[in-house]
Amino acid sequence: MEKKKTLVIVGIIIVALIGVGMASMKSTTDTMTSNDKPILLHIHPRLYLNVNGKPYFVPQNVGIEPDLWKYHALDQYGMKGMAPLHTHTADGMLHVESTIIRNYTLGEFLDIWGLDLKGETISVSVDGEPISDYRNHVLKDEESIIMNMTSSQ
Repeated sequence: MEKKKTLVIVGIIIVALIGVGMASMKSTTDTMTSNDKPILLHIHPRLYLNVNGKPYFVPQNVGIEPDLWKYHALDQYGMKGMAPLHTHTADGMLHVESTIIRNYTLGEFLDIWGLDLKGETISVSVDGEPISDYRNHVLKDEESIIMNMTSSQ
């Protein structure tokens, strides 16, 4: 009976150690790209859009799905299958995950998405402060960007 109890305890310890090892591997691989380059920049600004006064959601999988990934000049800095600027959900959360530390701009995200703003009047505020050059606005962690678009057509 004592031998059986010892074997059960050893089995539990082995399963626990395997679980810890797998969790450790997952946290390491979560920060690595397919090219074994670590993610050096990982921030999450949020973009809220209003079109003609009505809320419009940034689609999920911008910079992941081919129809929502139009600009590829920055691909070398992202993870396999994702631009370094992308979305996972339709709640406006932008993911900036890059193998280099550099400034990424709102304009670059809009280019990746392929959003056509021709004929639109645009006003943008960041954390409640209006900005004039939204395309060159450098994205920052946890900032709130509100973009108002009014069609002039």
